[in-house]
Amino acid sequence: MKRTICGALVILLAASAMPVAAQPPGVDVSAPDGWTAVDEQYRYGRDDLWEYINGAAELFMTYRFRELVVADFEQNEGALTVSVYDMGSPLDAYGIFETEKPAEAKELADVGTAALLQPPYRGLLIKDRFYVKVEAGGGDIGTEALAEALRGVAEGLPGINGLPAELALLPAEGRVAGTLAFAGSDYLGLEDLKACLHAQYQDAEGEDYGLFVMKPSSTFLKNEAGKWATFAHGEHQVFSREIPYRGMIVLMGNREQLIGVSGFNEIERATVLLENLMR
Repeated sequence: MKRTICGALVILLAASAMPVAAQPPGVDVSAPDGWTAVDEQYRYGRDDLWEYINGAAELFMTYRFRELVVADFEQNEGALTVSVYDMGSPLDAYGIFETEKPAEAKELADVGTAALLQPPYRGLLIKDRFYVKVEAGGGDIGTEALAEALRGVAEGLPGINGLPAELALLPAEGRVAGTLAFAGSDYLGLEDLKACLHAQYQDAEGEDYGLFVMKPSSTFLKNEAGKWATFAHGEHQVFSREIPYRGMIVLMGNREQLIGVSGFNEIERATVLLENLMR
C-alpha cells in the first residue's frame, strides 16, 4: 500500500494543529419552521461549559471548542432544545461527532455535512465548524418533524457542507469502514499524541493495524523524559514505544509531520510501511 502523502501532510496537518485564527462573532440559533423561540439564548465558553454539561465538558476541552449556544423552542405541546457547539474547525467538529454518535442511529441525508436521528427524542449534525444537538421534550415529536427541525437548524448555520479536507490524508486502501476519526488528545491513551487523525486497517493477510497522522509538538520532539526510543531512518526520524495491551507504536517523519502505525510487533515491518506511505 503506497501513497504519497508527505506534501499534503505539511499543508493540512500544519493548518489543523496551529492555533485557530480569529473567528467570526458567535452565531445565533435560527428557529426551525413552525417553531417559536422561548426565552433568550444562553452562551457558554471554555471557562464555564461545565455549568451546562458538567463532566462531559472535559471531552470538549480536548478539542478546540470555542462556544456553546443553547436555544429553546416550542410548537403546540412539543418542545425542542437546540445546542450549537462551535468547535473551532470542521475537523474538530467531525472529531466530536464521531466520538459521541450512537452505535445505532438513522442517517439523515442532505442535512449539513452529516446528520443522525435517534427518534423520538434526539438528532445530531455537523456543518462546517459546528456540532449540533437537537433534543425533544415536553410531548411527542414525530420522526419527520424532528428531521425537519434538524434540517432547519442546519440551513440557518453559516459555513459550508462537506467533510474536512484533512480526512484525505489517510489512504483509503485497506481501511476498515467506519473507523476514520480525529482525537483531540491522548490518542491510544498517550498524552504525547495530540490532534491525531486515525483509522484501522487490514492487510491482504487479514492482519489488523492502525494508522495515524499528527503534527508533533516541540515537547514531543525534545523527548526529554526519554519515553520514546529514537533513531534516524534516512532523512526521517523514527520514534517507537511499547504500550501495555496495545503493543508497539512507531512514528516516522520530521518536525512538520509524523505518520504512525500501531499493531505491528516488528519495528522493521512498521518502518517499511511508513516509508512507503511517505514516498
